[in-house]
Amino acid sequence: MGGAKRGGSASAALTRRVIEVYGDVCWLQGPKCTYKATTKDHVIPFHEGGTDDMDNLRPACRSCNSWRRNQAMSGMAGGPVITVVIGPPAAGKSTYVREHAGPMDVAIDLDEIARALMPVQPDRTHVYPAHVRHVAIGARSTAIHRAKRLQVPCGVWIIHSMPTPADVAEYRMLRYRIVTIDPGRETVERRAAAERPEVMAQHVATWYDLVAPALAQTPTPGGETPPPTLQPTPTPTEPEAPVPSTTSTSGGWW
Repeated sequence: MGGAKRGGSASAALTRRVIEVYGDVCWLQGPKCTYKATTKDHVIPFHEGGTDDMDNLRPACRSCNSWRRNQAMSGMAGGPVITVVIGPPAAGKSTYVREHAGPMDVAIDLDEIARALMPVQPDRTHVYPAHVRHVAIGARSTAIHRAKRLQVPCGVWIIHSMPTPADVAEYRMLRYRIVTIDPGRETVERRAAAERPEVMAQHVATWYDLVAPALAQTPTPGGETPPPTLQPTPTPTEPEAPVPSTTSTSGGWW
């Protein structure tokens, strides 16, 4: 997103130039996209150190530009590759992250945060007082906010068991990789009964009965058509600017 309150004739002229070079199709194509670009969007957000150079700018509709704010586009311009791990309780999400994350990656897991906040950790996972969970939720929210604005070439792993369709739509717009861990309802129910507090049985039922069906209906940006890879139109006075790949590795969402 462009810098706030940096308007004026120069900014308007730059926006027109971006649309001349890249076309007037919104490159983000989020859930409320109008597809008609009327603004300029920064690949590396301006407030995160991005420049107004043409290779750091793309055309965007006002809705998508506003929704994106200064969040990083996953895997672009030397920024983080962000993976969201979805699945019911006791599916194996934390295990998946431990098996795939690198030693310098960032992993955001509510249960791990809650346990780290307790001076004496309980023997079982997912067992902690309500006030600890309250503090852990705040810490998780802040960690996600900061991780989504990194401009460091690392991996970011976010465990989000029950995202809303709006959450998934935003993840898709930002090119996050989404991995669903689901070994099957029977297996999950058996694990939850053996390894989790009793309340988790209801969470498992909610995930299979309500969350998964709702998310399965979440449309991809622009319907089933992936966002376009925008190539600048060469001009005699300006060489063609390199465009980072916008390919998403989001197979097997639901």
